[in-house]
Amino acid sequence: MNKSTLPQGVRQLAKWHGKGTLKFDLPIQRASGQWSLINKSLLVHSILADYPIPAIYLVKYKGKDKEAYYQALDGKQRCTSLFEFINGGYALHGSTPDVRVDGVWYVLANKTFDELTDDCKDLVLGYRFTVYVIEDATDEEIEEAFARLNASVPLTLIQKARTEMGTELAGWTREITQLPFFQHRISLTVAQARRESELEVLLQSMLLMDAKDKGYQYTAISMSGVMKYCHVIRGDYGDERRTVVRCITEYLTDAFPEVHKFLKKSNVPMVFVMADLAMQNDIAPDKFKAFIDSFAGSVCPAYEENMGSGNIKRAKTEGRLLAMFKEMVAYFHLPADSAGTPIWMEDAVNGQSTTSGGIGAKEKVAGKETVKSEGKQGTKKPSEKTKKADSKETAKPDSKKPPESMKKADSKETAKPDSKKPSESMKNSEGSEAGMGV
Repeated sequence: MNKSTLPQGVRQLAKWHGKGTLKFDLPIQRASGQWSLINKSLLVHSILADYPIPAIYLVKYKGKDKEAYYQALDGKQRCTSLFEFINGGYALHGSTPDVRVDGVWYVLANKTFDELTDDCKDLVLGYRFTVYVIEDATDEEIEEAFARLNASVPLTLIQKARTEMGTELAGWTREITQLPFFQHRISLTVAQARRESELEVLLQSMLLMDAKDKGYQYTAISMSGVMKYCHVIRGDYGDERRTVVRCITEYLTDAFPEVHKFLKKSNVPMVFVMADLAMQNDIAPDKFKAFIDSFAGSVCPAYEENMGSGNIKRAKTEGRLLAMFKEMVAYFHLPADSAGTPIWMEDAVNGQSTTSGGIGAKEKVAGKETVKSEGKQGTKKPSEKTKKADSKETAKPDSKKPPESMKKADSKETAKPDSKKPSESMKNSEGSEAGMGV
């Protein structure tokens, strides 16, 4: 890893950004728009009043055409806030102090960039940041540099989760959260949106899907639980699981043409799992929406009693999943023995999942069709690996051993007699909480 200096003015950085030479989409970075209006305004005031401003750190890359470009490692909020102001994106906060430039006082409060004097405009555009450029660095070195640069910055756990899951997976989750369902369908408050709660509900949904399909063990879907999950899936979240998540997200986008009042932060992960089961039972998106409309418009005591205090704990999370699924089974008159299950159950035969009724997200991958077996529609055909296992031992009718690909995340936890045994690939994580920059 090499570091050099490259001082640049705001005008030049803005030109680079316009040409694509300067980018702000490094996966471990937090999203744009994190700063409040007063913070943006005070940055402009700092430039004009000659207050110290932290340096900017860029990572240099070479594109496919061998042309160099830069990704902001630290300083994204500063740059994007200034570019937005220069382009007329906002007026300065009403509490922005006046500034004295060359002995002359100027009023800044409620001013847009175009309303500033020419002298003030030139000072803003001509301000030269101290810029450090990092070259020839690995992803791990970039992540560590990012964490150290922001060690003193108070960040939310969901922002730290991007570093915990690693650069590559952070990039993929950002791609998913940019899909219409997460951007235009779920009902988040402004404060939740600023905290990137769409990423939080995506990760909670992924966790519940792995709990349902792979036997992943968790104690809660709190951010602490999500952080552990991110550590477990780092470098180990394959293409099939990603395609399943994308299929469900696109199904939900089709189901909900606009923001739906029921799709609040606490409900979205439940709806996500239900959508997977709906796909498995060949339920069309519009029919699924009709069910959610009905469910949201009525009172389900079993669901409501698992809301409120402690609703992120596993017992209440599974209580809501089971309550909603029971209502969905009744609403669509689904056969109880093949409709599936929203949680990891111990009642499958020969290790085959009971969540295989119909063509679900997994069977939609690459146009695969569900195999009919023993007259039971939607039951997956046993794999060669399963056949070999069956030839060596007789499976207990009421047992379901989790697949070896998933491992218990909390190895210190004592399993209850009827608890699900986790698979081998889901490991407990005590990962570090690396910070994320601005």
